[in-house]
Amino acid sequence: MRTPPLVSVLITVYNGMPLLKKVIEHLENQSYREFEIIVVDDASTDNSVEYLKSVKDPRLKLFSDGKLGRGKALNFGLSKCVGKYVAINDADDLSLPDRLRQQVEFLEANLDYGLVGSNFIKAFSESKQEYTNKSLDNNSLRTELSLHSCIQHSAVLFRKSVMDQISGYNLKIKYLYDRDIYIRVAEVSKIANLPERLVIINRHENQFFNKTYSGFERQLFSLRYSFIAIQKLKLPKYLYIKRTLKFVYSAVLNLIKWRK
Repeated sequence: MRTPPLVSVLITVYNGMPLLKKVIEHLENQSYREFEIIVVDDASTDNSVEYLKSVKDPRLKLFSDGKLGRGKALNFGLSKCVGKYVAINDADDLSLPDRLRQQVEFLEANLDYGLVGSNFIKAFSESKQEYTNKSLDNNSLRTELSLHSCIQHSAVLFRKSVMDQISGYNLKIKYLYDRDIYIRVAEVSKIANLPERLVIINRHENQFFNKTYSGFERQLFSLRYSFIAIQKLKLPKYLYIKRTLKFVYSAVLNLIKWRK
């Protein structure tokens, strides 16, 4: 009987409680069982480490190398992953029971794909949720990378060999680690989303991304990555003009709002 491929689920955490407990419980309830959980604690000051040390599941492996920051913590975690595949699971998002099984089955059947994401549920509260309908096919996603991060980072399963090929996350940048790595994966392989909603993405005020990456800086950095995607993925050159016009339009709208 063929042994199922091992998946390394990578979590980086900084002060993840109380949601972290639900994250681990959802992983333990996966229908796919051949996985390890690699957790990199980024110098948490709450009781995240105490909770993780109390987890009895032998598949969970806790690491810490001091205060690293998001990008370094991800690469440090990648260096500890031994699986054929690496699933990213943020410390406040919940993987639904069939996530790993469906994504592993897709990559096992499609050897020319380096990653697969999925649709997801975006939860703002128990009563307010949004259901995504993302593009699914390689060509659409490549084009959309010139506009935004069209794959949810906490819903992606990477082929580890491809991650090794591109040397992991880009530590020369401060933002858009996800979009950057999708572009670099798309340079060397196909990419896809599954139609099923396999992850619950929790949105809340304390998220690092919301505090550090907003406004004009966000728009300018996104425009830079629009140009990078167009160049690296050899997309139609008219997209340079289209993305620039969108940037100018958004900047003008924001200026009008600010002056009011």
